[in-house]
Amino acid sequence: MGYLPRERLEPLANSAVLPTGTSPAPAWLPPVAPGSDRWWLATAHAELRPPWATQHFDCALNTRLAERPRPALARMMGRLAADVVALARQRFAHTGAAQGSRPFEAIAGLEPCERATGPGRTAPSSPATGAMAAGTYGELFAVLVPEAAGAVRRTAREIGWSRAVCRMNWPTDVEAGLELGVRLFAAAAAQPDFATDLEAARAELAAARAEGLTSPACAAERRALGQWRAPPPRS
Repeated sequence: MGYLPRERLEPLANSAVLPTGTSPAPAWLPPVAPGSDRWWLATAHAELRPPWATQHFDCALNTRLAERPRPALARMMGRLAADVVALARQRFAHTGAAQGSRPFEAIAGLEPCERATGPGRTAPSSPATGAMAAGTYGELFAVLVPEAAGAVRRTAREIGWSRAVCRMNWPTDVEAGLELGVRLFAAAAAQPDFATDLEAARAELAAARAEGLTSPACAAERRALGQWRAPPPRS
């Protein structure tokens, strides 16, 4: 169960976001070669389920969240993820096929960096649900660790843009998803039970950072991001 009841999701489902759609040219997608380090990082970023998604923020937070269970943090991320899925479904119910097909469906011979079969191949591209989750998680960690807010928001953008690197969503759909994720978090943070969960997660995250552990994957992440980085947000 998420934080937001249906009536709270409805305004977000109907809200205007960045224009979305498809492009006729593969060059419109991020110039990341299949099999490159950034390609494999995008593949890893596809895992957005709590608690595994916490590891994507290890380097930005200079810790190792997946070292042991973090139940309060996993619970918060799980509830936010439930809201993301509910919002994506509501938006699809409003706009349906108008949201457009995914890049690998629109461009012959274009393969995504993850397996897409059945409903995964025909699901609409906009807004990018993975980018929505990334934007929401980024705001959560920015509130939990304000001194690292810039770093975690940059990480959230990279996770979101990995959906375009993977040929799963168009860049405009990624930006729409990131924007909706930020809005969703703001709505969730206004709910009565959010503050209690936040304090428990904050204490848990502070304890994790005090352990002094870091992720051995950070060097590989820096190398991958040296090949291609997500564009900065709109001013």
